[in-house]
Amino acid sequence: MEMTKDMYSSELKKIAWRLQYRCKVSANKEFGMVFDINSIESFESSSVSKFFVQDIFNLINNEVGKKIIHAIYLDGKSEKEVALELQISQQAVNKWKKKTLKMLSMKLSS
Repeated sequence: MEMTKDMYSSELKKIAWRLQYRCKVSANKEFGMVFDINSIESFESSSVSKFFVQDIFNLINNEVGKKIIHAIYLDGKSEKEVALELQISQQAVNKWKKKTLKMLSMKLSS
């Protein structure tokens, strides 16, 4: 009687383990599909953002303004770092930035 009980107990544990494993594998597959779909959407929105940024940069006529806006907003540099690179004062960088952003704002609003 004891042996039969142990046998059934071990069989039930095996069955439970298999079910748990199948559920885990199934969940991983489903999660993988969701992850892939999200990465496609993020790639898509990333591409759209890049094209949008390129279009905006094409609106800037002045090369100095382009360099300053790119360095500050896309490269994450400070005005002082940009000033050192371009060998101009920080105040000049600030004026170029304001002037370029104002020009972009006017072009985008019209």
